[in-house]
Amino acid sequence: MDAKESLIKIIKSLIEIGQPVSRQVLTDYLTGKESREIEELGLDENETYGIGDAHEEDYWTTIIDKAFESGYLKAKPSKSDKLTASTEGKKFAKKPSSFMVDEEEEATDENLSGLRDLEDLMVDIPSGDANSLEQKASTKTKQQIKLIHAIDRKIALDDFAESESMSFDEVLEELEKLIRQGLNVDITYFTNEVLGEECVEELVDYIASQKKFSMENALQEYGDVYKEEEIRLAYIVYLIQQTK
Repeated sequence: MDAKESLIKIIKSLIEIGQPVSRQVLTDYLTGKESREIEELGLDENETYGIGDAHEEDYWTTIIDKAFESGYLKAKPSKSDKLTASTEGKKFAKKPSSFMVDEEEEATDENLSGLRDLEDLMVDIPSGDANSLEQKASTKTKQQIKLIHAIDRKIALDDFAESESMSFDEVLEELEKLIRQGLNVDITYFTNEVLGEECVEELVDYIASQKKFSMENALQEYGDVYKEEEIRLAYIVYLIQQTK
């Protein structure tokens, strides 16, 4: 499909925003979604805020990724890889041409196969509760999809938690659930940054040596050196290794 008009909207939005922003902030901005960062930056007052509300967030994620791959967007070096329009992107906005996105690129990433189907969640649920359950499941699934995309882009997990107004513990809980459902990801880009490769290996070796992992025992052993969330991160790395 030709996504020329969508790319123009992205470039115009970034120009008006006037500063690098994360992918999540950009998709929120395009779809007109309210968020803490949008409000803090005063972006909801901009003329282009909500310019892409005719499309869902997943659509914009695809277009943004393709625009970045094509050189129309560039990332500011930081752990969040915030985006801004490149020189080529600004030229495109002035003299647009076709911007083709393959239909296959609109498909959900293969990692999402680990998510349970909504129909499975609906089994044996009284019909009167079906609507509320569907809404909750839909919200949870979207959040999980966002988390998977964030990891694919090597976005820091604490930054993702902040952008989604989640606690870091909640993000780790969702990630652990997904891994237990068969998700295959690599979070060493994050754990090596916050813990260091040697520390991760030390904790993973300890966890592997235990017949059954216990956070209480782990804290007794390493609590004076590592925080609970750091041990949980190492445990998730261990789980990922077990799925391979």
